[in-house]
Amino acid sequence: MVNTPRSSGFSSAPLPSTTLNARLPRVTTLWRYIAVRFLRSFLGSVAILALVVLVVDMLLNLEDILEAEDTLLGAIQILLMRAASLYLPYLLPFATFTGAFLSLGLAARSREILAMKAGGISPLRAVLPVFLWSVAISLVALILNETVTVPASSSLNEQLGVRAGEIYLRSGTIWYHTGRFIYNIRNPDPRNDTVRDIRVFERNEAGRLVRLIQAERARRKAPSIWQFRNATVRSFDPANPEAPPSVERSPSITLELAEERSPRLLEAELATLPVWTLARHVIAVRESGDEAPGAEAFLSERLTIPFLVILFALLAIPVSLRIEHTQSIALPAVQAVLVLFLFLTALEYVPRFVSGGSVGASFAPWLVLTPFFAFGAWRLARVPR
Repeated sequence: MVNTPRSSGFSSAPLPSTTLNARLPRVTTLWRYIAVRFLRSFLGSVAILALVVLVVDMLLNLEDILEAEDTLLGAIQILLMRAASLYLPYLLPFATFTGAFLSLGLAARSREILAMKAGGISPLRAVLPVFLWSVAISLVALILNETVTVPASSSLNEQLGVRAGEIYLRSGTIWYHTGRFIYNIRNPDPRNDTVRDIRVFERNEAGRLVRLIQAERARRKAPSIWQFRNATVRSFDPANPEAPPSVERSPSITLELAEERSPRLLEAELATLPVWTLARHVIAVRESGDEAPGAEAFLSERLTIPFLVILFALLAIPVSLRIEHTQSIALPAVQAVLVLFLFLTALEYVPRFVSGGSVGASFAPWLVLTPFFAFGAWRLARVPR
């Protein structure tokens, strides 16, 4: 008689779909948990960093602020405008870095990351909500920069007595109206006090045209002295509108213009143009076969702002996950500060070395972001699963 072995309780039949999908709700719950912790840390970091920035800026510039405004309300307005124009573009990236580092670092120190691994969930999969929220925050940073930072910069200049002219774009060139002068400039470079492809319309007090200057290039030699290269000067007689203008052509003409009415577009004035206006201007200049290094430099700086948020999240995640092994926040925190210091140093000095020409002006910020993005991705790929 042959005994049939009893069933051991295990079956070779495939598991039901409910068992196969049981991990999905668990991962969804984990993502929600990570997202809530990150958002709490991010919002807390925004509040603390904003308060620190306001206090430090007030202490460092209190004398200048009180000289500009003699009332408490006016001083507070200048302080808020300074914070919005100077510090807001970097506030959200730093808050993203701090939020990601604290939320994931505390989870690693409390063995929560280890528990995820034991449950078969990779840390890289668990931190996906942090990346998704960093992308959303980057879009918010871009919107805030165009709707808050740029207007605040313009208002701050006016509050401090820097009267900018009216700037607008038409037919790919920048029109700059100040006082009795209207300037049509294709390529302004405020950092070098030079302009290219310039036309100057000078009017009298009655608004009649008295002089038209066309030149390939103009350079500021002194506060009110400008040198025009390959220039044509047409002088009109307002008292006799029908008379032909007198024409003077010269390879180099030096003219004196009032400083407040010069064609020198200040860096702060060019920075007040919306990013889409700068983009249309650069595209129009490029299509004409010319280059606009000044405008391209500002455009690149403005477009890199949202990428800073994503980069800082990418740099923070690998460092925070190392706390699982060190069980101390101190060493990873020092490493994080060192990485940020190196990045900010490169962001400050690299554009100065490669700013020559249009290519340098356009790609200088990206030459800094690209290696740090690669470094963050390399560190993230080396995170133990």
